[in-house]
Amino acid sequence: MAIPSASTLGDDRSIDREWFTRHPVKVAWDLIGCVLRVTRDGATVAGRIVEAEAYAGPADPASHASRMKAARQVMAGPPGTVYTYLSYGIHTMMNIVSHEEGQSGGVLLRALEPVEGLDVMRERRNGVAETKLARGPGSFGQAMGIRLTDCGTDILCSDEFAISHGDPQRPVHASPRIGISRAVHAPWRFFEHPSPFVSAHRREHPVEHHELALLIPPPGTPID
Repeated sequence: MAIPSASTLGDDRSIDREWFTRHPVKVAWDLIGCVLRVTRDGATVAGRIVEAEAYAGPADPASHASRMKAARQVMAGPPGTVYTYLSYGIHTMMNIVSHEEGQSGGVLLRALEPVEGLDVMRERRNGVAETKLARGPGSFGQAMGIRLTDCGTDILCSDEFAISHGDPQRPVHASPRIGISRAVHAPWRFFEHPSPFVSAHRREHPVEHHELALLIPPPGTPID
């Protein structure tokens, strides 16, 4: 599969700061199909994002921005910034800060379809099957070589990160977010369907781009 580069994309399809300066639900949907590339230690890995999960600011009980000061500061920072954290003491999770002006939020990258550097990913993931290399946010972080020290990196001008616009190859579905205990009903997890690279949990319904506004509650409305 050919990986699009920034130079081959028209201005209306480029990913810039303004692209990330939107509600994280809209960014999460639009990230499906985009290509993320990470180059470090002389190795490059890349893949199509096929699963992503939106988290808003302090009004979202499931968001780190609602209860963790350090996270709130990062997630209120410049859109397009990397936010990483450690899950269960072992998994490094990667988010991209995404929010409207004056707000906070981010998108958790949950899975991708590998397209470059598969040998490197297999080595990092101890030889698991290709469909499992980056399926789930912990596996994603390991396969892509994400580090906690990446927190605060500007993905738009980094020497190690690059992201290119892409389109979903299958219908995009929405479901409740996974692995949380608060705001469990918000359908803010988006993924290609069907896809063997997506997490196994697939309660879902198809959602078109023009329907996203229906998934975003009015300001001041609780997110459940």
